[in-house]
Amino acid sequence: MNRSKRSRSQRRRAADPPTAPHRNGRPEAVVRARVLVVDDHSDTRDLLVTILKTEGYDVALAGDGELAMGCYRERPADVVLMDLYMPRKDGVTAIRELRGEFPDVVIVAMSGDAGTIWRDALAEARAAGAQLTLRKPIEPWVLLRALEGLVAARRSMHPTALHRTA
Repeated sequence: MNRSKRSRSQRRRAADPPTAPHRNGRPEAVVRARVLVVDDHSDTRDLLVTILKTEGYDVALAGDGELAMGCYRERPADVVLMDLYMPRKDGVTAIRELRGEFPDVVIVAMSGDAGTIWRDALAEARAAGAQLTLRKPIEPWVLLRALEGLVAARRSMHPTALHRTA
């Protein structure tokens, strides 16, 4: 059946993440990619976890740049979502350190709108090595589209480079 003759629900099912058999016989969604969310605000982390897990991403959390470094060393992620203003180690410093230690890391910097300070911080994050910058509050569809593009690009450059869960 060609694409134009398929129903909307058939096209939607085709776009859903593939499933793998689970030990209890029910299908289990295959993880799209691993994402490390780094933000000092628990409500932001909770929102991002809900959005990402609903869409099939494996999510790890860190409350600041220092914890993010440890998390990434222990279990690398396909994409790191990094807030810029955090205690102990800010996002720009963590981006520089991640990029220095892991040159292939994919980083999305996030920051709330604070006028010119915000623009300067996001520009600094790009200069430090973030591939993409997003302004908070983040629209879920913008985040998901950005992740799809980054994961697809990473997959096309290194077909076996995406981290898988055990």
